[in-house]
Amino acid sequence: MFGWPRIALTVDGQALDMLLDTGATAHPTAEGLKASGISTTTEGIGVTSYITKSTMDVWRKKHPDWMVIEQGDDLIPQKVFPIIRVPKVQIAGWEVGPVWFTERPDSAFHDMMASLMDRPPEGAVGANILEHFRMTIDYPHRDAWFECVSDCVPPSGAKP
Repeated sequence: MFGWPRIALTVDGQALDMLLDTGATAHPTAEGLKASGISTTTEGIGVTSYITKSTMDVWRKKHPDWMVIEQGDDLIPQKVFPIIRVPKVQIAGWEVGPVWFTERPDSAFHDMMASLMDRPPEGAVGANILEHFRMTIDYPHRDAWFECVSDCVPPSGAKP
């Protein structure tokens, strides 16, 4: 284990262990860019969060109303991946959303990243979530603090 950072994310009441990935990268297709409304890309490259195919499949079955763009991201030349719009996520005592997630194969997280972390992750929290916060990380003590800087609210009934 190499100690890559893990963070908890809650989607639809389900807690998920995720990689904290400030560099999670997207290359939205024209359709993905139009649907997601990503406002900033550099030479077509933008930010995203990732989710495993198995979790995306569960979300799609349980929430057919969540928007999915089948040909949403072509960062990896061998395959164009779907993206899904999750209405809200909870992280560090805050709620933000909507958030777009890009599908990735289960093996990318359950195998490869799991070997580098203390628990297998279900995906990655990227800058499209982290942009709402000022974040301080204390790696030696395995702690992080999040201050809301835009468009986040305490989850219903909770205090940050």
